[in-house]
Amino acid sequence: MYRDLVSSLFSGLLISSLFIANTAQAIDVDATAKALRMSNTITGGLLPTSDPLFAQMLVKIQAGDLEGAASIAAHSTYFAKYLARRLALQMQNPSLDASVSIDSDATSFLIAHFIGSGAIKPSISTIWSENATYLVNVGATPTHAASLTAAQIAAVDWSTALVQTPGQNARSPANAVVAIPAKHVGGYVTLSDRVADTSFAMYGATAGTNLRMIESIWQIATGFSLVEVQSSQAGAYVVPKFVPEYNPNFFHGQGQAACISCHGGGMSSLNHGYATVADKFDFDPVNGFTYIDVSTTANMKSLGSDPAKRAAIATCDLVKNPTTVCNPDSAGIDPNQAWDVAATWSETGVLSNMGWTGPTSGQGLNQLGLALGKAKVVYQNLVRRVVGEICPMGTFSQDDVIKIADAANPNATPPGTDDIRTIVSLVASNGSCQ
Repeated sequence: MYRDLVSSLFSGLLISSLFIANTAQAIDVDATAKALRMSNTITGGLLPTSDPLFAQMLVKIQAGDLEGAASIAAHSTYFAKYLARRLALQMQNPSLDASVSIDSDATSFLIAHFIGSGAIKPSISTIWSENATYLVNVGATPTHAASLTAAQIAAVDWSTALVQTPGQNARSPANAVVAIPAKHVGGYVTLSDRVADTSFAMYGATAGTNLRMIESIWQIATGFSLVEVQSSQAGAYVVPKFVPEYNPNFFHGQGQAACISCHGGGMSSLNHGYATVADKFDFDPVNGFTYIDVSTTANMKSLGSDPAKRAAIATCDLVKNPTTVCNPDSAGIDPNQAWDVAATWSETGVLSNMGWTGPTSGQGLNQLGLALGKAKVVYQNLVRRVVGEICPMGTFSQDDVIKIADAANPNATPPGTDDIRTIVSLVASNGSCQ
């Protein structure tokens, strides 16, 4: 509301100044106000009224083509500097807090997928699977985004400066640079080139057990919370080994959901993707983002967050070591990192709610990311995020959300554009945003 008030005051002042500066020429106040509002929300006010693009927006609005006017702003370099970059910064953590993120390989990757660059086409569908790194061309030198100064970031034209480099790298446990095998590449979520780059990889793989890595992929992609996908219909064999089956809350929660509901039937189930990241990725203050080729018991996160207990959990001998906290029925992490989202979620209706259209089983994070990028919920979630950014007071029905999402979804009938700017243009031109 505060942003809307400031925007309205700014619009009024600017329109007044336009009247004063153009006393000999009539001004279309209504069209100008609409153009200013679109420009401010889509480009963050970076598009000046003196730019020819603003005049083009006015012409479109006067002709009744609000979507065309919004599209002009969405395809400008100012959109890339503001909203595309802001959305990318948000996606480094499940709280979608852009204020705690900096530009990194992960954000430049997302910006490239939102706006394209040169011959590179925009692609929402490959955000969680493309095996590539995007650097920023600074004076003909491809540079990691985290190395840019504030002045360079302010000056960069993201639509032309991004350079696509095949493959992704991480560090080995011995601190050597290694290529992440294509099978384990998760698009932007496996990109990080240094310590403290606030990337998704840093957030998801730091310490712990990789549970928050897989949970955050689901939360950011779908917009669902942990409790929205929980189910007690899963078996103990799909629960990670370190979750104590003999805990009284394992099968029957005491005032809360049973442990098995989330660890077996939710986002952190072995079947729902945890097996694709556990024991493969780590993040520490010395090496940064680490790819683990051959795991030892010491670095097997699937055996718990406490390395001192991992050997006991691996054997899970409740007779010789009755104090061991473990799940003796767990299948553990198989060497192929298999996943099967249909095993539980097809029965509980989660896949239906997601509009899942891709394969329901596979091996490795990359195949999971490819399938995730085909789900209808991904596009609908992006619509809701864009509404929250540029039209928070708008009234959008579920039918509106589905219609806009389908316009961007390449798996819809007819196929959509796979371009987030389509979503931005349709949201900004919606009647409830005017």
